[in-house]
Amino acid sequence: MSAALSYARVRENLEHLAMSASLAALDSVLERGQKEEKLVVEVLDELLQIERSARFERRIQTNLRLAGLPARTSLDSFDFTAAPDVPRKTLEELMTLRFLHQGENILFLGPCGVGKTHLATALALQAIESGHRVYFLTLHDLALKARKERARDRLEDLMRHLVRPELLILDEIGYLPLSQEDATFLFEVVNKRYQQARSIILTSNKSFGRWDEFFPDPVLATALLDRLLHHATTVNIRGESYRLRHRRNAGLTDPSSPGKEPTP
Repeated sequence: MSAALSYARVRENLEHLAMSASLAALDSVLERGQKEEKLVVEVLDELLQIERSARFERRIQTNLRLAGLPARTSLDSFDFTAAPDVPRKTLEELMTLRFLHQGENILFLGPCGVGKTHLATALALQAIESGHRVYFLTLHDLALKARKERARDRLEDLMRHLVRPELLILDEIGYLPLSQEDATFLFEVVNKRYQQARSIILTSNKSFGRWDEFFPDPVLATALLDRLLHHATTVNIRGESYRLRHRRNAGLTDPSSPGKEPTP
């Protein structure tokens, strides 16, 4: 078989196998291999590495699009000076994603505006960039989705969608009270992920002792916390809302009355 025919067949096979990255790089890889007198197996290895890297990058982009993250934040952009009690070493350890491989949970607790969602999103982004599937939603959105799918008799489909990702982020727990149906569904989601050792990152403005303020059934709340905390890291964040701090620094609030708008 002539070299020209072999080359044509290689291109045809790469296209048939949907190896678009290898196909695009074929000519340059062959030319470089010829100049550097590489072995055939070395040229093949380079092409496969190019294809593998491209597919991994596409996977990351797909997972990022499906994750539903509210923003792309990082640990480097977190203001530790505004929240000095946040354990930096603990966060750096969590960024290794060992918690994910061990099926452990992370719970960020603290008042509004202290960076709970920022940290949860940073960990989610790290997981996505490492090739993991992630899904982010607020508890309010979870309740809305559950009500919609319950009315369509498709609640099991939603359950599978929530259990499948390696990491689930539940944001803003405790901001709004839950109905009995919504609380039961939340428990079922947490329980199924617990049984399969799949991690959850949760943010809440309520300490665990105050979960009865938004959970209609204290027994169910206790059972939920039991599963969340069995293998978990809890990070308590104190301090002032960064939004209020920025407004005060900009002169938009009355210093003598925190949180009060200045009188015209």
